[in-house]
Amino acid sequence: MDLTSFYAQFRDETADNLRVLNDALLAIEGQAGETLRRSELDRAFRAVHTIKGAARMLGFDPIAQVAHAIEHVLGEIRQERCTLDRPLADLLLRGGDLIGQLVAEAPQMPAPALAAVPEIVQALGAASPAEPAAAPSSPPAAAPQPPPALAEPAPRAARQTVRVRVDRLDRLFNLAGELAVNQQWLGEVGQELYRLQEAVERQQRAVQALERELARLRFSPTQRQALDARLATLRDAQAALADLAQRQSDRLDRHLARQQMLVKDLEQEVMAVRLLPIATIFNSLPRLVRDLAAATNKQATIEIRGETTELDRKVLEVISDPLVHLVRNAVDHGLEAPDERVAAGKPPVGLIQISAESAGNEVRIQIRDDGRGIDPERVRQRAVELGMLGAERARQLDTQEALDVIFQPGFSTARTVTEISGRGVGMDIVRANLIELGGQVRVDSIVGQGTTVTLTIPLTLITSRVLLVQAGRQMLALPAATIRGILWVRRDQVQLIDGQPTIAYQQQTVALLSLAELLGMNVDAPLVRHPRAPALLLNARQRRIALLVDDLLDEREAVVKPLGPLFARRPALSGAVQLGDGGLALLINPLQLIEGGARRAAALPVLSQSLRDESRRARLLVVDDSFTTRELLRSILQSAGYEVTVAIDGADALDRLRSTTYDLVVSDIEMPRVDGFTLTTRIRRELALSELPVVLITSLASEEHRRRGLEAGAQAYIVKSQFNQDSLLKVIQQLLGHEE
Repeated sequence: MDLTSFYAQFRDETADNLRVLNDALLAIEGQAGETLRRSELDRAFRAVHTIKGAARMLGFDPIAQVAHAIEHVLGEIRQERCTLDRPLADLLLRGGDLIGQLVAEAPQMPAPALAAVPEIVQALGAASPAEPAAAPSSPPAAAPQPPPALAEPAPRAARQTVRVRVDRLDRLFNLAGELAVNQQWLGEVGQELYRLQEAVERQQRAVQALERELARLRFSPTQRQALDARLATLRDAQAALADLAQRQSDRLDRHLARQQMLVKDLEQEVMAVRLLPIATIFNSLPRLVRDLAAATNKQATIEIRGETTELDRKVLEVISDPLVHLVRNAVDHGLEAPDERVAAGKPPVGLIQISAESAGNEVRIQIRDDGRGIDPERVRQRAVELGMLGAERARQLDTQEALDVIFQPGFSTARTVTEISGRGVGMDIVRANLIELGGQVRVDSIVGQGTTVTLTIPLTLITSRVLLVQAGRQMLALPAATIRGILWVRRDQVQLIDGQPTIAYQQQTVALLSLAELLGMNVDAPLVRHPRAPALLLNARQRRIALLVDDLLDEREAVVKPLGPLFARRPALSGAVQLGDGGLALLINPLQLIEGGARRAAALPVLSQSLRDESRRARLLVVDDSFTTRELLRSILQSAGYEVTVAIDGADALDRLRSTTYDLVVSDIEMPRVDGFTLTTRIRRELALSELPVVLITSLASEEHRRRGLEAGAQAYIVKSQFNQDSLLKVIQQLLGHEE
């Protein structure tokens, strides 16, 4: 008999039983109740007995030998002839790991694992008072029988299950998606029928108007009779057409309603088949925490809630590694050593809490520890030491911004590299994986009390609520979960700050990017083609970003089609959405687009100044109390083609601004009478010149002064020590709207 067809089933079944064995051993370690202890021992014994029997049936003798040795030790523990202490638990867990290694490659078992079989069998035999009998070579009928209590387990009701290949499930779900697309197409047919009815009604009204006009005209009796006959035929045809259109529209509406319910039910059922409980990845965490605590000389326990929360299997695959990273960090970085915890008034055993809960179309996973927490000041110092931030910039970070630094590639607070952490990898991978899923990660921490990491991820990657937009000449789709809101932006609302187009929203500055430009489309930005354009506020962690698009088209639940290996290196392209007319729209992950290669601000070619009359040279006002600086700036700007007027200080500048119209002001800050900050404020408030661009050039290089200048209303802030003629001209061109 050919047994190869049973190998895959054996691997799956054994993986489940090893998980039971692992969980039972960890549970026994952490509980004192005799009833619960006995129950877990029974579960472990039954699981390993099943592994042994199946391995013997398929001729996998090495697996059967290890399973038999574990079974013998568990039997000794059940008979209270052996005590399950930590070293013995370690040995039993190692035996389970060895079985897993052998099963993973069966029937071609790896040589190192095979070599370890005699050693582990001997160690398990030495751990119990009596040597285990040799595993029989015949089928399970000749194997030692379990105690009577286990020989005939009580029958219990159980749902029948069947194992189905994953690719077949994917195909089934894609077919359900095709039905959903067909449903959308039928909906568009219904709209066409509705428009046909409207056309018929217009035609009827036109015929009635024609009849009224003809009634006022004089015809001979013969002509009138012929005309009335023609009109009667036309009325009959009109009535028949209207009746047919109405009946067909009603039939289609009823059909659509029924099909919509069927398609929705089918999608939900197929989706349910793809969903797996998050316990499939949570189950390995107790063992991970146990081993990490031992490796770091700490004491830790773990609490898990929400194991039954379900996620798409592909989502589970993607978040598995990030979850391990976070748990490792919680034990290694978060929890203190027992003596340190006691000194801080805490119990010596640290607590790791893992929870999962559904929230609409998303799942929220939290990893908490009651350890030392993350010190924002320590993060700032370390970022400076690693060269990621300047000292001044680091001091300006608020608490949440400082915590966000830990997601930067290469960042680590560990002074030494260990096998557990300190290599500068981990948190950046967590963020990258979450962004790839269209999810988010957030860290909250209180020094001395602990840290909470929250992962927000979509329930599934196959269907997604999407927003269809127009960008350039392309229709694109964006995940609705990545969008926090929509703004309508006018050209005169855009301001340049350090060369970056921005808008003010809810008393905050929001960076403004063009989706078409981020994607490399060779088209003008939306505000060049339209005086007013929609901007999508993104859920971009603590960053405030809005994407400009040309138009908003629709929002719908869509089936996401994979793009295949050709687009594997374009992570911002998440897939394609099939439209009702059979066409496709690319699904763009805007967070991945911004993070993965478009971090530069895409400056808008034309801003509020684009509406100005360019038939004359732009008139600039240069304000500086230094003669040398004034003349240098005058020379640079006149050579660039601008008409330049100079003022000796802020007060002189205000007098000139009251009498003459200027297109832009370039000003120093430290000046007598009226300084640059005050000048900018008075330009905005006293002179009400809210649209007049102001560029501050100063030796004050601190972030505090820069922020003060921007808050006063300046569009750009240039430090003299970093002065560059080309940069100045480029900023002025951008502010005047002259740059292509």
